Amino acid sequence: MIPLISEIMIYPIKSTNGLSVKSSLVTPIGLDFDRKFVLCDKKGRFITARIKPELLNISTVLSAEGLCVSAPGQTNLQIKYKNFSATYRPVVVWGDTINSQHCSAEADQWFSNYLGRPCQLFFFGNESARPLKHYPSQQTAFADGYPLLLISQASLDDLNQRCKKPVDMTQLRPNLVVSDTQAYAEDSWKRIKIGEVEFEITKPCGRCILTTVNTETLQRDPDRQPLSVLKQYRKGSDGEAHFGQNLIAINTGIIGLNDKVEVLDTQEPEDYKSF
Repeated sequence: MIPLISEIMIYPIKSTNGLSVKSSLVTPIGLDFDRKFVLCDKKGRFITARIKPELLNISTVLSAEGLCVSAPGQTNLQIKYKNFSATYRPVVVWGDTINSQHCSAEADQWFSNYLGRPCQLFFFGNESARPLKHYPSQQTAFADGYPLLLISQASLDDLNQRCKKPVDMTQLRPNLVVSDTQAYAEDSWKRIKIGEVEFEITKPCGRCILTTVNTETLQRDPDRQPLSVLKQYRKGSDGEAHFGQNLIAINTGIIGLNDKVEVLDTQEPEDYKSF
């Protein structure tokens, strides 16, 4: 089997609904437009769908001028780069403080009305920087810890054989989905090439409670699946339930649907039976 890219997903505003694209520029901080925006409270702490699952009902459409944002019960919001504030303020994402560009009072009001709490929208602008802790020459925008997440379809299929109810790939929020592999083949990849871009696999992705939220109903699974199931057979030495692999890009370039995934180097996968 030759592994192929079967889906490319970006999440322009952190914790909101994903956007499927046919191709993407891979930049030094990840896929173009991916998690370049974040919502924060008045103290600059990021707001996540872990606490406000209504964020998952916010959809975005990209344009040359910015974004069109929609949500149930709301008039569509046009976010234009040219209208952004010149003000940068500190935003905290998982302990990282990021100098971030405030978008506009109009955007703040729209999201505050929808979420029923005061909040502000920020952008990862030209003056923003967020070096990775273990890869200081690499950066990410407002992603949790690494710029890209890859999951194989076979791995999800295997997980679904173990769960009471099917888990949709949207609950796992990958950037790249790979078809035509064995389940968990990605665990043993160390360096891969997709389209014009080489990637390094940095570490398995430790999963959180957000995976238990149905992206259609916004309800958490009463049995905390798939997280509870993953903890039974994919619990790593760090104590976290692993599913999918975090990536960093070695160079910039274009990737697209149906691109081959060329495995350039491999590594010994974690032996989950040992923990």
